[in-house]
This record gives sequence, C-alpha cells and structure tokens, in this order.
Amino acid sequence: MPTSHRDAHPYGRSADDVRRRDTRLRRMRRLRATQLAFFSVLAVALIAVGVYAVGELREPVEEPGMIAPKEIGPDPVAVECPDEGAVPLPPAEVTVTVLNGTTRSGLAGEVTHELGGRGYETGEPGNTRSAGGPATIVHGPAGYLAAQSVRAQLATADSEPVLKLDEAKEGTGVDLLLGDGFTVLAPAPAAADALKAPVPAPEGC
Repeated sequence: MPTSHRDAHPYGRSADDVRRRDTRLRRMRRLRATQLAFFSVLAVALIAVGVYAVGELREPVEEPGMIAPKEIGPDPVAVECPDEGAVPLPPAEVTVTVLNGTTRSGLAGEVTHELGGRGYETGEPGNTRSAGGPATIVHGPAGYLAAQSVRAQLATADSEPVLKLDEAKEGTGVDLLLGDGFTVLAPAPAAADALKAPVPAPEGC
C-alpha cells in the first residue's frame, strides 16, 4: 500500500520511528542527568566524610571518662632541694673537673692546681667545646650545693657563673667549663667568705 506524504520522513524513516527515537533520547538524557546528580551527591558526601576524618585525627577530643594517653619515657629529674639556710659544701666534699674551652694553652691545668690547693678533689683537666660563657658549672641532681661551692671560688668574677643541670651526672662531682672571658679565680679570702653564705634556692624548690 502506498505511504502518505504525512507519514513519510525526508530521510526514509517513518514519523513513528522518529517519535520512538526521540522518546529514547529523552529517556537516556533523563537517566544520565539522574546518574550525574546521584554521583555528584555521592562525591560531595565522600569529601565531607574525608574532611571530617582528617579533622578528627588532627584534633582528637577526649570524651568524658576516657583516660588520656600517657607519654612514654622517663620522668624528668629535678634538683634535690637544699634545706633553708644551707651553705655550699666544703671543698673537701667536692670533686671538680676543669675543662678549657678557650685558646689559652694550659688554662685547665692551672685552675685545677689552684682548686686543689684550696682543698678540692680534682679530676683530670681537659678541653671542651661546650663552654657557653666565661664559666659554666655542670652538676647533677644531687650536686647543687657542690656547684655552689665551686661558684664561691668565682665570687669576684666580672660575669656571673652559669649553673647547668646534667640529669645523668651522679653525686657531688661537678665540671667547671672555662670559656672566653674567664680571667682568674677569686682571691682565697673572698672565696672563703662566699662559702659561709646561704645559697639561693634552685628553681623549682
């Protein structure tokens, strides 16, 4: 039967074919739009979850009743606090090792000899690169009064000796580090007077 001009398509397809094709295209477009919207919402949700997780890791919040994690490691060692009115240890109870941090050859030996003459037990003199000033006295937790005893031998120094705590150092032995700016020990009479004066309380006491 011959086809009417109304149902004929200029490219050889019927109008029904064209309508069905257009319907399929519209359905595919709607499906793609729905899929795109779904995956967009999913992506936003994943990003939000990721941001939240990173924030939780960076700033953990302790919940009530939870025990905070304890840092692993030894507790810091504090200086043994002296009694009120305590004075420096007598020289005979202190062992001092003199270390030279200057370019003056033989300085550690000279000062060691002088301190020995004032009643101190002395260690082997040597050199150091750790001198941070004219005089640094390194002592352990139990060596504060020993350090003050050696400090008395520098009572008239132009600059105040620095006391430095070494937690690993035991007993009343101290190290005297001599650096640039050190000249001589205090005169013996002035040092003897300083040994009779009460020491200041160390930090934390």
